[in-house]
Amino acid sequence: MRRMVLLASAGLAFCGPAFAQVETVSAGAEKTAVVIYRDRVVDTSRLLADSRVPHNELDREGLALIIETRTIDLPAGEAVIRLKGVATGVIPQTATLDGLPATVVERNTDFDLLSPGSLLQKSVGEVVRLVRTNPETGAEVVKTAIVRSGPYGTVLEIDGRLEALQCSGGPERIIFDRVPEGLSDQPVLSVRTRTQTAGRYTVTLAYLATGLQWSADYVARVNADGRSLNLDGWITLANFGGTSFTDAPVQVVAGNLNRDGDTAPVRASTVGKTPGCWPMDTTTGETSPPPADTPSPFVGYRTVFMEYAGPNDDAMVEEIVVTGSRIVRMDTLGDYKIYTLPEPTDVRARQTKQLRFIQREDVAFDRIYKAEVSVWDGDDEPAPLQMLLRMRNQTDWGLGLPLPGGGVSLIQTQGGRSLFTGQARFEDRAVGLPVELAFGEAMGLTIRNEVETRERPLRDGRERNVVRGVAVVTNDKAEAVEVEIVPGQYREDGFRILSSSVRSRIGDGGYPVWRLNVPAGGSTRLTYAYQYED
Repeated sequence: MRRMVLLASAGLAFCGPAFAQVETVSAGAEKTAVVIYRDRVVDTSRLLADSRVPHNELDREGLALIIETRTIDLPAGEAVIRLKGVATGVIPQTATLDGLPATVVERNTDFDLLSPGSLLQKSVGEVVRLVRTNPETGAEVVKTAIVRSGPYGTVLEIDGRLEALQCSGGPERIIFDRVPEGLSDQPVLSVRTRTQTAGRYTVTLAYLATGLQWSADYVARVNADGRSLNLDGWITLANFGGTSFTDAPVQVVAGNLNRDGDTAPVRASTVGKTPGCWPMDTTTGETSPPPADTPSPFVGYRTVFMEYAGPNDDAMVEEIVVTGSRIVRMDTLGDYKIYTLPEPTDVRARQTKQLRFIQREDVAFDRIYKAEVSVWDGDDEPAPLQMLLRMRNQTDWGLGLPLPGGGVSLIQTQGGRSLFTGQARFEDRAVGLPVELAFGEAMGLTIRNEVETRERPLRDGRERNVVRGVAVVTNDKAEAVEVEIVPGQYREDGFRILSSSVRSRIGDGGYPVWRLNVPAGGSTRLTYAYQYED
C-alpha cells in the first residue's frame, strides 16, 4: 500500500493528454476521527460572542486533524476518484491518502463555490425557467428561457427574443433544474490514478482543517471550611465550519501549537451578479439615478436567489450541548497533553459542546490579598486590594495534573444559597507550578501609599530612580488577613530593593513581595526603598 500526498490547488482543471477515464465517487467517510489543536488559550465567552458577529471568519480559524476511513471501488485503467464530504475548512496541501495501490497521475482540489453568480456563469446555453410575479395580484407566469450571457449583465432568450434579466421592473427569479457540473457548496479532493486491476480498497484520508476550536473552563465551589474548594473542569468543543462529524472519536491537544501562514484553507472565489439593463431615459452609455418613486427591479429577486448561495458565510453557533456523565482521559503526546473524550460523539456544524474533563474535591487554597506600590502613586486616597486564590498544582494540595489555561468562575455558599463571586483566568499550568486566580477587589481592605522619588543621572544618559515610600494597610474585616505588597517597578532594569521594614521574598509568581499580617480592625505599616533605571 502507498501513501499519497494530495498536493492541490483550488479550482485546478485536469490537464495532460486525453485518456479514457472512469470517474468513481466516494460520497463520504464511513468513520471519522477528530483531533483539535490550539495555538493560544481561548476565551470561551469571547469566542461565542465573536461567532454572533456577521461575516466573521471563525470558519478559517482554529486547527484540527481529520482522519477519515473510506471504501473506494477502483476501476482498472485510468480513473478519477472524487473524495466528497471533506471538511469545509480543508487545507488541501496537508492531505495524505493511505491504502490505494495505484499510480497517481494528478491530484486536485475542486471548490467552485455555488452562488447565484456561478450558477449563471455555468449555465450559459442551458435551459432554465423564468418566473415573473405581478406585484399587484401576486400571479406568477413561468416561461422557458435560455441563458445567453453570464452573471455580469445576464441576458435570456425567451420565445426567440433577447431580454436582460432584472430589467422588467417587477419581481422575477430563475429556477435551475439541476446544479451545473463542477459547482459545489463543499470542497472536493480528487485524484487521477492508473492501475492494471480493479478492486475495492479501504483507505485512510487524513488532512488538516480549520473551523474547529476548543477551550477549557472551570467552576470552583468554595467549601464551608473556607480553605478548600471543589473544582470542575469543562472542555468546550466549537465547530464553526459547515461539516458535521457524526459518532466521531474526539481528542483535544493542550499546549500552544506553532503555526505558520501555510495552514490556511482554500478560499473559494465567489462569482458576483449584477444586472445590465439598458437605461430607460437615454441611449448613451451613461445612466442617471432613477426617480425616488421608481419601482426597484430587485424587489423579490435577491431573497429568492439566496436559496442557491450554498453554506452560510457567517459561522454562527446554532446549538450548545452540555454533557457531564463521564470524565475525559488524559495522555501525553510528546511535550503536549492530549485529552480523549470517553466515547465517540457528534460534533455538528455550527454547534458547541461541553464535556467534563476534570473533577477534583477538597482542593486546598490560600486566600491572599494583594496590592502594588508604585512611583506613580501620588494621592492620599486609599485604594482597594485585590483578592486572590492561590493553589499549588500538587497532589498534596488536591491537584497534581496538567491544567489547560482558561477561565474560572468562583461560587461561594451563603445562607444555604450558591452565589457567584467573580471570574478569573490563568495560562496553562504544569504539575508543581502555582495557580494564582485574581477575582477582583476585596471589601474591607485598603492601602494608602505615600511615595517620594529622587533621580540621579548616569554616565550613559540613563537615570537611576530611588523610590522611598510608606504604605499603610487598613483592615476593617472581623478576622486577620495576610497581604502581599509588590513593588511596581520590579520589571525595570537595575531594580533592587534597598531597605524595608519587612523582609522581602520571592513569591510564587517569581517576583519580589512583602508579606504583612494585618490584624482584624487594625492596620499595618510598611516602609521601603528601591531603585531602578530608565
